[in-house]
Amino acid sequence: MNFLAYNNMQGCWVKNEWPKRWVIHLAWLIPLLLCCCSTKNSEENLFYSQKEFPVYGHYRLEMLPIDKGVSIVNPIQISLGPNGHIYAANQTGEIYRLLDSDGDGLEDEAALYVDVSEFGLRSPSGFTYRGDTVYIGTSQEIRAFVDMDGDGRADSSWTFFNEIPFSNHPYEWTTGLNFGPDGWLYCAMSTDSWNAGASPDPKGYRGAIIRISPDGKQSEILASGIRSVYGVGFNQEGDLFFTDNEGGGNPHEELNLLVAGAFYGHNPLKYGSPGKLQEPAHILKTEVAPGGMAFNSTENDFGDAAGQLFIAFYGPGERWQRGGVGRVKIEKQDDSNYVFEEFPVADIPKLSDLAFGKNGDLYLAQHGRSDYWYNPTETQTGGFFRLIYDPEVSPTPVAQRELKPSDLSENAIEAGKQLFAERACSACHQVDESEELLGPNLNDIGNRLSRAEIREEIEAPSEIIKPSMMGVKITLNDGKVQLGRIINTDEKHLSVMLVGNFVEKIPRDQIIKVEEEKKSLMYEGLLSGLSEQEIEHLLDYIISLSRSE
Repeated sequence: MNFLAYNNMQGCWVKNEWPKRWVIHLAWLIPLLLCCCSTKNSEENLFYSQKEFPVYGHYRLEMLPIDKGVSIVNPIQISLGPNGHIYAANQTGEIYRLLDSDGDGLEDEAALYVDVSEFGLRSPSGFTYRGDTVYIGTSQEIRAFVDMDGDGRADSSWTFFNEIPFSNHPYEWTTGLNFGPDGWLYCAMSTDSWNAGASPDPKGYRGAIIRISPDGKQSEILASGIRSVYGVGFNQEGDLFFTDNEGGGNPHEELNLLVAGAFYGHNPLKYGSPGKLQEPAHILKTEVAPGGMAFNSTENDFGDAAGQLFIAFYGPGERWQRGGVGRVKIEKQDDSNYVFEEFPVADIPKLSDLAFGKNGDLYLAQHGRSDYWYNPTETQTGGFFRLIYDPEVSPTPVAQRELKPSDLSENAIEAGKQLFAERACSACHQVDESEELLGPNLNDIGNRLSRAEIREEIEAPSEIIKPSMMGVKITLNDGKVQLGRIINTDEKHLSVMLVGNFVEKIPRDQIIKVEEEKKSLMYEGLLSGLSEQEIEHLLDYIISLSRSE
């Protein structure tokens, strides 16, 4: 069986139960509808405006009624920038500032700063600044911008760093831009392991954390084996933390501590024998697909959360009502090791990034609906929230969010295990923390998917397909056709996991064409002929593979 979405709404915090409050007010429904929903499919997007999102703690959640300036289309980053303004970016290329034009305390205007698409650049997913200079990470280069005449729009720019291997693949991002204590610019480059048309990468930058000298002329790899790092940041101790996504050698949603020269698990074929695997510093529980992250200032209490880390979670790919915000309390011990405690903050779907404003509030960017490759499908989709600490908000206990039942019977699990074997599920899926086979590893699946979602994945395997699990059909010069999934690429070869779970390194000069398979490599109808009780037993076994806390 091929569970092709990575998801998690698990939340069994035994030691710490935080209150929730439904806090989006009716007054913001109309602005939200105008801002986030297109007329064409407003019914599909109504949950963005009409669902009250649970918030845990003494916080008010406000939707920013952005109805002036730049149209909001799939925001992919948000950050504090020059002069204390909040800057954000659309997937379509516009960089803009969020302004309160009417003085009512809520930002209602997106004022254009620059449109990177005018420079032939795409995916402006990285943002940082120094003084009045803004640095934007795109798929092709890191570019610097300055507003010379003070009118709020960039009028001068230059290429800061362009040694980035890039193709037309939409998942090529340059993210997590941060200036470190040493004055160098740190960033992450997403993997190219699933890209059949990946560009040459002689320095191994794809799937790595790198740092760049202040003048942009020198660079070096600090760590390798990363998959899809979006959040990168330094804590008050000067240590660099970064999130990463489950899949492709990463068995968990991860919070990592940078160790120079370390290998973090993804794509070992590219990096050869990298030595000892660096384990995650903390396994994230709030949700799946961690996106942007931000350390709160040590001077900003924000509900007894000074100095703590906040993380935005996108949630599972095309499950549009999943996503959220978590916070992690990180404490350094006398022996220099860190200890971690994680808490839920809010359940808000499809968040891409977050940032603290100069007012101490937490700003959230909601990416909204998009196509499979995160390209915009609507005229306007996505928006922004502001999380405001308010001690007057009455706390209520966090809802039980555990996905798996606690009363699975041993007999049911054994019966399901037998069915798992009979249906040949183990031919494509590992059930421990070892490497992935043709399909994803099912270890801990019950903490990433609900019971209903697991069943949906089995019954309709082609509905939601993880990018790294996309199947390809490769036609060779001799007429032979290979079916599998790409696990690594270089200038001369494609490494493909074929049916039967063996990897073949196929020379590019033997390939006529590579075609993406729009259907899952998992067969339809795997539940056919099973009774409802047998299906429930199979689900019991699959859920039992998850760790208990």
